[in-house]
Amino acid sequence: MLKVKENTKPAKSYKLPVADIQIPLFNAEPVAAKVDKSPVAHVPAQNIGAEKIEELHDLIMAQYNMSLYERRIFIKVLELLPETIVHPDGIALFEPLILDAREIIADSNLKGESAFMELQKATMSMIQHVCRIAEKDGLLQTGLISSAKYLTGKGQIRIHIDPALHPYLIRVKKHFSGEQLQTLIKFKSYYSQCFYEWFSKSAQSTKIVYISLYALRTMLRIGETEYERYYDLKRFVIGQAQKELKGTQYEFSFKEKRTGRKVIGLQFQLAK
Repeated sequence: MLKVKENTKPAKSYKLPVADIQIPLFNAEPVAAKVDKSPVAHVPAQNIGAEKIEELHDLIMAQYNMSLYERRIFIKVLELLPETIVHPDGIALFEPLILDAREIIADSNLKGESAFMELQKATMSMIQHVCRIAEKDGLLQTGLISSAKYLTGKGQIRIHIDPALHPYLIRVKKHFSGEQLQTLIKFKSYYSQCFYEWFSKSAQSTKIVYISLYALRTMLRIGETEYERYYDLKRFVIGQAQKELKGTQYEFSFKEKRTGRKVIGLQFQLAK
């Protein structure tokens, strides 16, 4: 799956098969990784217990390596998600969500017809992603979104979501405030979004967070062939996130932990 990195140098494509790993973004434990060089891979995800859904990445991110455009669409869906759905005659009805495609395009610095093509690729991938949630009475399988229709001449996308997924998405939404969702949408870098989400969890208990370099790469889904030199990782991933998070509640500085000359870990200090 294409991982969009803006303002970065070209990097080799790398993707971790979602069925082989399942770690929340907020868990920095190292895991074994395998290389999947295919541009798009839709591997069935492992089951997630319903009680775990309050962790954002237990439902979505830990199983599914979203591109920047998919994340923007997903965050916009969360922003527009109604708190309740109608249940006439015991049947749940979930009205479609209308997304402003032009707004997403502008925020993503996309241009021309290719912009709509990128959004179409993103929604197609989201439809193909299956959420598998272990509920008390059985296994729920549903697409992340059910359908997406691009309304001609309106610059809008009509998104349908399975009502069965609604209560879990609501729990995900409650992880962030409306202001935080707006901040996430405006980040240009995929990694800035990841850092913001990570700090939003870790900052609840401490302003100082240590993580090994290996665990950081694993958490950000950066493979062995991407940003092989620490200098490049520092400049194009950490540096970009530091620049975009400046002025937010998760503005940060960091120190390097070394063994000899080799950087083996990083200590992040939140400014606020």
